[in-house]
Amino acid sequence: MAERFDVAIVGAGIVGLATARAIHERRPDSTVVVLDKEREVAAHQSGHNSGVVHSGVYYRPGSLKARLCLEGRAALLEFAARENVRCRKIGKVIVASRPEELPALRTIEERARANGVADVRPLSPAEMQSRLPEVVGVAALEVPSAAIIDYREVARRLVALLAAGGVVTRLSSEVRSTALGDGGWTLDTPMGEVSARYVINCGGLGSDLLARRMGVSPPVTIVPFRGDFYHLGERLRPRVPCLVYPVPDPDLPFLGVHLTPTVDGELLAGPNAALALAREGYRHGQWTLSQLSRMAMFPGTIGLARRYGAYSAREWLKSWSPAQFLSSIQTLWPTVEAADLASRSSGVRAQAVRPDGSLEDDFVLVPGPRSLHVLNAPSPAATASFAIGMRVAYEAGFVPTGAPPVAPSTGQRS
Repeated sequence: MAERFDVAIVGAGIVGLATARAIHERRPDSTVVVLDKEREVAAHQSGHNSGVVHSGVYYRPGSLKARLCLEGRAALLEFAARENVRCRKIGKVIVASRPEELPALRTIEERARANGVADVRPLSPAEMQSRLPEVVGVAALEVPSAAIIDYREVARRLVALLAAGGVVTRLSSEVRSTALGDGGWTLDTPMGEVSARYVINCGGLGSDLLARRMGVSPPVTIVPFRGDFYHLGERLRPRVPCLVYPVPDPDLPFLGVHLTPTVDGELLAGPNAALALAREGYRHGQWTLSQLSRMAMFPGTIGLARRYGAYSAREWLKSWSPAQFLSSIQTLWPTVEAADLASRSSGVRAQAVRPDGSLEDDFVLVPGPRSLHVLNAPSPAATASFAIGMRVAYEAGFVPTGAPPVAPSTGQRS
């Protein structure tokens, strides 16, 4: 006999857990279960990022990313303060390394102000030299509100609070099959069947696959991109007191190799953005036949290669060559040496790609039969997670009409 719930949320990453929180807070009478195939929460994107709390400076004004990043950031920082989650406001400096990057740097400043990030300001060369004497560039933009946090800690605290309120989080519970009946969905998992009147898909790397199994034709396909981080040696850690980012390529949703102090006292350099040949391809060279087959059959693969082939080749090379990765770090920080590259870790970004091969640059929420599917939630989704959770709960009908100020997402690029 299947256990019955009002809503089942698939995916115990930070977006799935924040969605459960939003539903429980607004509809405490609803029974909620969160399902995840792993043995721990935040096992993928939420637990394999650099722990940055973004300020909202990069995103196209009016996009979901722009609006939900600021709203979610405020809620996240309030939650961290209330629940004693480690978080530090350390600021960010975005550095233009070449004169050709100056127009893009000005665009970032304009977007920041349009998005309501009022504390950004250009740094003079003397100010940058004083704050970051070993970082080189022709101009810089300071974002004092940027912060760092431990997202795994946020997820674990969310699970504890949800459990105290009666929300069930069931791990090792991969959704193996789905069936829609008069009373809603029946989800088969290794821990038994779960029946739910409504399903919310926050499956990250597998979100599009689950959507298809539930009768939805997604407007995008998830393509995994692996991001490698080098943990820099101890001698370098005191020399970078804030986040240091390059000016990103405006045609890509990736931010480039940057320097990130962590709440654990480490200093990371990364990530690159290498096309992965496995949905959970955390090791370079890792591949699965199923992912190769999907890429071969996906109509966007040819367009992806045409648009981003040269970029992908450079990012792939960084995965295999420490010297190439070091060179990208030295663009910002020339004094870093090969001996400073200590251990390495990786994350995999679930990047939505359209049928023409272009990369989706905004969050994508798609309704289905008695279901809602979150089909693109890369950075800054962790920062925006509490706002995304409220948006998802609203679109799923669990938050009263008119509650969130953000217009619904249709999965189309605006």
